[in-house]
Amino acid sequence: MSDSPTPRLPARWLAASVALAAVAGLLWHYPLVRIRRLDATAAEATFDPRAFAERHWTNDLLPALDAARDAGEVMAAIRRDATEACRSLGRSVGLSRSCLYLVRGQGTIAEVGPSGCRVILDGDAGEALLATGLVFGTAIRDITGTVDPASRTDSRELATAASEINRLVQERVIAPLASEAKAGGRIEFVACGQVQGTLPQGKPWKLTPVRITLQEAPTASEGTGP
Repeated sequence: MSDSPTPRLPARWLAASVALAAVAGLLWHYPLVRIRRLDATAAEATFDPRAFAERHWTNDLLPALDAARDAGEVMAAIRRDATEACRSLGRSVGLSRSCLYLVRGQGTIAEVGPSGCRVILDGDAGEALLATGLVFGTAIRDITGTVDPASRTDSRELATAASEINRLVQERVIAPLASEAKAGGRIEFVACGQVQGTLPQGKPWKLTPVRITLQEAPTASEGTGP
């Protein structure tokens, strides 16, 4: 008894099957409909880091400057007990081991160098170095405590916002300081300081200025009596 012949599909059915397989493959790689979270899509469409930085500058940072602590008192507190100083006078963000401080001070500019302006603070409070270089990191963004990292679905948004805030500080505060500060002049400032552990001995505390008021150094005639 011979085996029955294997049935064959008509040619047009075979062609149709191949075409359907090709279409299915295209739809797999290039679907007609993509499903995305609406909140994530909206955030991507609306987030503007420059606008965010401007709002933060006006609504958060500038009002916070009036609550800045005296730089001399903060330095003394850090040297006594850095942990307690951070708890009562500073701010730590997330799991960072650094502590942020917003401080104010006034004094005489002793030196203007490539890394910043060295200021001798009034009242034997110590020395500060107001940085005049590029600003990096997130300290200025985080010093007010008003930016919640969990408020954005994309961490890159907060990173770009920090860069824009740093740019504003660079343009509005640091550039004028670098070009106008002169040794012997008087200065009032509010600045952001970052400390990990305690302050180094024998060195000025390096701060990033966020507000400055400069006074010209007195001339020889102004410094002598009639």
